[in-house]
Amino acid sequence: HIPPFMIASITSSCNLHCTGCYSRANEACNDNEPVNQLSDEEWEDIFKQAKEIGISFIVLAGGEPMIRKDVILKASRYPEILFPIFTNGTLLDDDYFKLLDDNRNLVPILSIEGGEEVTDSRRGKGVYSQLIESMNLMNKKNIVFGASLTFTKENLATLLSRDYIDELHDLGCKVVFFIEYVPMNGQRIDLAPGDSERDLLFKEIDRLRNEYEDMLFMSFPGDEKTYD
Repeated sequence: HIPPFMIASITSSCNLHCTGCYSRANEACNDNEPVNQLSDEEWEDIFKQAKEIGISFIVLAGGEPMIRKDVILKASRYPEILFPIFTNGTLLDDDYFKLLDDNRNLVPILSIEGGEEVTDSRRGKGVYSQLIESMNLMNKKNIVFGASLTFTKENLATLLSRDYIDELHDLGCKVVFFIEYVPMNGQRIDLAPGDSERDLLFKEIDRLRNEYEDMLFMSFPGDEKTYD
């Protein structure tokens, strides 16, 4: 039995220092590209093997995967495979927009925390406005993209609200991933979702799926068992 999904962490480098990043806390993420990373040719061989055994979705993750444009170019050669790219969105430029426009199997999933204040407080000043500008541009070009929402006890109700989902819908967002916040230490364990938040999320995702038929909603952890 071959699971249809694969996650490929194509870099351990990132250009942001997000508050509460567990990858940096665990020293799994760095400012500079380590010397022991797989080459683009090695990643292409992995993509080729994945295609041969029947894998249909390969999530490109990091670090910040758009640092490895060489690997993303290799992924574009496999139109049979859908490549969601989980990205902070800050490296999107004209060249990337053209690449995404020409290769519709590459689907950027932009990380956003909610509104401007909460997003910039975690990811850095100006990140929110850059994300919204990129979303508007991709919407005009009919490029399929999604959003990755890190949910906590504090922001879950806002992220699930009709106003916020309507905003993402109007921006052209077609896929929404709800990613559970993982505290990097005991200092912010109060933000970690509990069973009541997870129950609320699963209930509300069913509602969202019924109300927004042109959008896809998924949660992690939670929905993996549906696709294994």
